[in-house]
Amino acid sequence: MPLTRRAFLASSAATVVAACLPNRTRGTIRLAAGDRGGLYLAVCEIFAERLRVRYPGITVTVLPTAGSVDNLELLRLGQADMALAQADVVEQQLRSRPAPDAPLAVARVYENYVQLVVPDHSAIRQVNDLAGLKVSTGPAGSGVAAVTTVLFRAANLTDRVRRTDMRLNEAVAALGNHTIDALVWSGGIPTPAIAELDKTLPLRILDLTPWVAPMSELSSYPYLLLRAPIGAYVPASVYTIGSADLLLCRPGLPNPLVAAAVDVLATDATQLMPPEVRGLQYLQPPSMIQTGRTPLHPGAIEEYRILHG
Repeated sequence: MPLTRRAFLASSAATVVAACLPNRTRGTIRLAAGDRGGLYLAVCEIFAERLRVRYPGITVTVLPTAGSVDNLELLRLGQADMALAQADVVEQQLRSRPAPDAPLAVARVYENYVQLVVPDHSAIRQVNDLAGLKVSTGPAGSGVAAVTTVLFRAANLTDRVRRTDMRLNEAVAALGNHTIDALVWSGGIPTPAIAELDKTLPLRILDLTPWVAPMSELSSYPYLLLRAPIGAYVPASVYTIGSADLLLCRPGLPNPLVAAAVDVLATDATQLMPPEVRGLQYLQPPSMIQTGRTPLHPGAIEEYRILHG
């Protein structure tokens, strides 16, 4: 049976010999990532390459997807072995769809920043200014669509914004040619596709300070108020809303494959993020196990015991 994080921390510190996981580990991992131009896909491609280098016997295939909701469904259907997903989306599904095939956690990996992006010259200064305007809120099946729904409910904008479910690159292009007024994105800062548009059309993100408390109350998830890293399209002293990203896996994935993933995350942490991305990182063993209500896979528990000594 999978152990919860609390059970893991309370368990005896049994030491497992590191040689139990030789680099001869073999197997296949289908890794559900995210949208092109976003951080999920970029991180998964780097992670997959490090896995291949460290564990030549493991074949890793990265699957572009719509995002968190899509990834969770792929895990449940057995069409993916590992996936990234926003922790708020994961916990929502665990509450609404508890099931024996629910995904297990491999690690908490990094922080997502909700980014409500507008042209710098726009008259839009706060969330309520979006009333009556056309806003890209991400494709169906994405974590950004899910978190935007919560944000708009908190701001009483649910029926007052013209939502369109564009993928990231499509939304960036639409913002550039002025066919939408704003886009919402959830990911690392800067997001490469948005930063690229900022070079020709100056952009900025809105401060979301007023909405973190009502969003947390509506969703029963502890969203964080985070100071956004300055640079590119992010002005100074802007605060936004964050939720952690989790690397998940299907329950039946063999322990050695999950342990190999934990090993690479922990030991190659500095090489796993695109160099242009700034912000809070979690890739250290003590914080990697902080997966909230999502229990850790047994293979992850074994490897964390090795890392903790």
